[in-house]
Amino acid sequence: MRKVTEINKVINELRKGKIPAYEKLFKLYYPRLFKYAHHFLEDSFVTEDLIQEVFIEVWDKRKLFVSEKQFTSYLFKIVRNKCLNILKRKVIEEKYLSYQAQLKSEELYHISFRIEDDFDSMEKNLSQIIEDVITQMPDRCREAFRLKWIEGKKIREISKIMNISTTMVDKHLAKGLEIAREKLIPPLLLLYICTKGENT
Repeated sequence: MRKVTEINKVINELRKGKIPAYEKLFKLYYPRLFKYAHHFLEDSFVTEDLIQEVFIEVWDKRKLFVSEKQFTSYLFKIVRNKCLNILKRKVIEEKYLSYQAQLKSEELYHISFRIEDDFDSMEKNLSQIIEDVITQMPDRCREAFRLKWIEGKKIREISKIMNISTTMVDKHLAKGLEIAREKLIPPLLLLYICTKGENT
């Protein structure tokens, strides 16, 4: 009970914009939140970025907190939601990687076209379709997408290049993948059907 009362006092100081109170709450809750988030993500680097992002939001919303119970509930709820969002984005990314692997498969790249020029033309069209999709993405999303899928950079490398957290990199990539799924897959599927028709 005494500890709860002390935390309430610190939260009250946080609400007034006191930096020492903010730092004290960060140190107090960080171990528990890290353990909780890591249970979902199983990645220490991503977990660290997520917790830091959460506390940035805490500072932005500091005037809304009135009690230890409310504050604690908010922290664990937002951490859980962010973890689930990251896991959902990973599922989308895995699906995209699977589809990309399909495009690189021997079957698609060694299709026998009756006229060589037809292959060159279709390859150029495909490249143009992909480029058109990328140019439709928001600036930061497009930058992250190119670094990841065109240049083959890792998440932490992209984070350093773009000077943003790995969590934000994930968000930009997820947005890019959503756009790709909506706009890129249908024409590629049509291309695949057409090439299948050539072999029948």
